[in-house]
Amino acid sequence: MKVAKFGGSSVADAGQFKKVKEIVQANADRRVVVVSAAGKSDDEPIKVTDLLIEVEKLRDAGENYQPIFNHIEQRFIGIRDALGLNVAIENDLQKIERHIEDGSHDYLVSRGEYLTAKLMADFLGFQFIDAARFLVFDGKEVNYGESINRLRDFLTEDSQIVVPGFYGVDEAGAIHIMARGGGDVSGAIMANLVDADLYENWTDVSGIKMADPRIIDHSRRISELTYDELQELSYMGVSVFQEEAIKPVAQRQIPIAILNTNHPEEDGTLVHDRVHRDRDQLVTGVAGKKDYVIISIKKYQLNKRFDIMATVFSKIQKFNVPFEYVSSGTDSFSFLAKKDQLDGKLDAILAALKKCDLDRVDLDQNIALVAAVSHELSERPANAGRILDLLDDSQIKVHLVIQEGSDIKVVFGVANEDYEKTIKKIYRDVNLPAKKLRMVI
Repeated sequence: MKVAKFGGSSVADAGQFKKVKEIVQANADRRVVVVSAAGKSDDEPIKVTDLLIEVEKLRDAGENYQPIFNHIEQRFIGIRDALGLNVAIENDLQKIERHIEDGSHDYLVSRGEYLTAKLMADFLGFQFIDAARFLVFDGKEVNYGESINRLRDFLTEDSQIVVPGFYGVDEAGAIHIMARGGGDVSGAIMANLVDADLYENWTDVSGIKMADPRIIDHSRRISELTYDELQELSYMGVSVFQEEAIKPVAQRQIPIAILNTNHPEEDGTLVHDRVHRDRDQLVTGVAGKKDYVIISIKKYQLNKRFDIMATVFSKIQKFNVPFEYVSSGTDSFSFLAKKDQLDGKLDAILAALKKCDLDRVDLDQNIALVAAVSHELSERPANAGRILDLLDDSQIKVHLVIQEGSDIKVVFGVANEDYEKTIKKIYRDVNLPAKKLRMVI
């Protein structure tokens, strides 16, 4: 059995619905379909979810939300009519409209997925199953045992179902949504619940590229990834697949196929437990993020001064900033945070640290983190030095290097202005065979 999840761009209008149907009908194993809310299209520049959020904002402000909700109504009725369906979507729309005034945030924002799945089920001739009937959350976590028990009531060996993504219910039965991008997570959870043979994630790109195609023209597609490599690339900024969606399928070792709804004939990226590659391929993918701040503290034999480190952490935690922590030597330690997460607290943090009996407190701003990811880096950690030599040869100043002995990635901190140059250098030169690499150096 395959679970096929289709993102918002894949279900944006009637034309996209037809592409989904062709894909589903091309393989009888695609018996579980998960859909996001209708996304952007050429004629619709705003996602349905964003329109629903705007309805809620206007409601809370006591302003007129009716024109926006009317537009949502016409969009779904338009898809229904263009596909020649008979489903009475007006009844669902009227129910939602009645609950705008008293509906919770989670209820209102999740209705895009609900309505899209209703239409898709009718179009495919599949059974519609509301996620609220079986997907149970215990706090932020899925209660897999209870969810499987409830789902059994709806499934048979030959069931063909469509499920809305992005939401389930809490233990009290109230609608509970996931973070934005939760459609990918929903699909992965469904694959886990039914123990699928394959989880297909259909989007608007043909797999994952080795580097950001906005930086590298015609960036090479990564044909295969491990779960760990995908997780690291997703964390470092690759937005094709949600990082949180990896765990549910990795737990059952269900392969993931990342594919393109608009070009199903093209190969995508297959993600599974173990990939065998040419040992000359040092880097599987490269990704990064800009606009970091690095605060470095120094004290002689700091790694032995647990009293000072305890004081430092106590000071830092009071500011409620999501820092990443990096030990950078026996005498030094670094704190990393996105600039927009500091919320004007930087000066106060520096002042607090300077009262902690440290030798020095240094600050680097406008820093980009660029990660090279590959299992080869964990098996041969010294290869990080080869990459560092390449960057040095290109006169790229490296402010920080992060690599643990068993880590599958090495992270370089460079100036924002060197961000694209660093990605280009790693992409173009690192995977050269060792002999050629020495010539480059």
